Amino acid sequence: MKGRQIFLNAATTVAQTLGNACVLFFLYRFLIRSVGLERLGIWSLVLATTSVITLANQGFSTSIVKFVAKYAARENAEDLATLVQTAVISVALGIGAASAGLYPVAREILYAVLPNARLAEAYAILPLAIVSLWLNILEGVLQAGLAGHQLITVCNYLEFAGGVSYLALALALVPAHGLLGLAYAQTIQGVALLLVTWHLLRRRVPRLPLMPQRWSRAMFRELGGYGFHFQLITSTQALREPVTKALITRFGGLAMTGFYDLAARWVFTFRETIVQGNQVLVPTISHLQEKDPKLISVVYRESYRLIFFLAVPVFASAALLSPLVARIWIGHYEPAFVEFAAMLAAGWLVNVLANPAYVADLGTGALKWVSIGCLVAAALNAALGFGAGARFGGVGVVAATAFSQATGYGIVLATYHLQNRVSFRQLLPRESRPVVVASLAGAAALLPLFCAAYTNPRFSAGAAKGALAILMTTILVLMWRHPMRKQLFRWLYNQAST
Repeated sequence: MKGRQIFLNAATTVAQTLGNACVLFFLYRFLIRSVGLERLGIWSLVLATTSVITLANQGFSTSIVKFVAKYAARENAEDLATLVQTAVISVALGIGAASAGLYPVAREILYAVLPNARLAEAYAILPLAIVSLWLNILEGVLQAGLAGHQLITVCNYLEFAGGVSYLALALALVPAHGLLGLAYAQTIQGVALLLVTWHLLRRRVPRLPLMPQRWSRAMFRELGGYGFHFQLITSTQALREPVTKALITRFGGLAMTGFYDLAARWVFTFRETIVQGNQVLVPTISHLQEKDPKLISVVYRESYRLIFFLAVPVFASAALLSPLVARIWIGHYEPAFVEFAAMLAAGWLVNVLANPAYVADLGTGALKWVSIGCLVAAALNAALGFGAGARFGGVGVVAATAFSQATGYGIVLATYHLQNRVSFRQLLPRESRPVVVASLAGAAALLPLFCAAYTNPRFSAGAAKGALAILMTTILVLMWRHPMRKQLFRWLYNQAST
């Protein structure tokens, strides 16, 4: 892939992530005021319960990116069209069967964790939640086909358009229909995106028919062979969220589940902003494995240095700004939101630092230790979450979630360095140490002070905000003087001017 195309893919990915984060901010602010936190907790729990459907899909989606790039490079249009149809038909049937089996199970889960007064509303939105998720999964498969053609920029436009349309539909339908209106909005958006994406993919692959109709056993096995380990990876990832939310609902209540969902979305936005730009390297590394494998270590080293430069101050800032975000988003200072944001920021920081290793393993197909790390994270999440929830309530569940996340992805990062003989000294780049010290020490010292200013009249809110402003300015100055900033700006200028 040309450097300019990598730049465009990464730039539009970051822009799309930030744009959809803004859309979600306004959507959740609207939902808190229109349906309330408890009903938002119902919606969050239903989505988490139905999200296990994704277990049957992600291996295929990732395989499509890799193998579409492979067949496109060979310029074999007929095989390419067959590959896409095989993937779409396989996922449509597999997800359809999984959805049918999930429905009664999801009803039982909701019955077990929700108060009786809330069951009717949850049961009403459950079928639409399953249908819309099925549509979104199919649309994701088609987007993977576009990504395999290096059209990640087009995928980003589609994602942002989908987010805006979802917000518009929710604003129109929720006031009259409540949570059912939100389910209608998600389903309508799913149908529209699926049709548009299929149209765009057919323009790129003219041999595709109006409706998928050709299925190849050989290509199904080729896709499945690569996708098996990744299927295991995404299965464990998909299970963590519903398990976490079910445990929080049981030990902390629906309102706490709502606060967790808000905190998770706040922190996850920073994770996506950093990581999604790096994900565009998967087809690049796959290409390098065929053409010049020695360059993969160079790509890993530089991508890790860049992500480390961004991730530590960004996640420290996410935790520090959470009291202000709570005031704006929820309408008042909420200790649970702030505590959850701080714990999740620590867990997701390790996840983000492991992403360059994760991406390199995806591109090369070396997924054994990624699978093991994700299995460890899922097992710890369930076991520790139950034990901590029984003893410490919902806060204990979230702490266990953050710890399991950090442990699992710490395994992924460490084993990549061991397998590829990469020095562990690279995990803490020398030039980034001042930024790390300022970010972590500042967050540890100021966050308690910032929270106290909202709850204890003896503490001055103005002084806390002033200290926060000084710390943020210090971090920004250190980042500005960082050699990676200069290298990044130089690269961006060169790519934008070509």
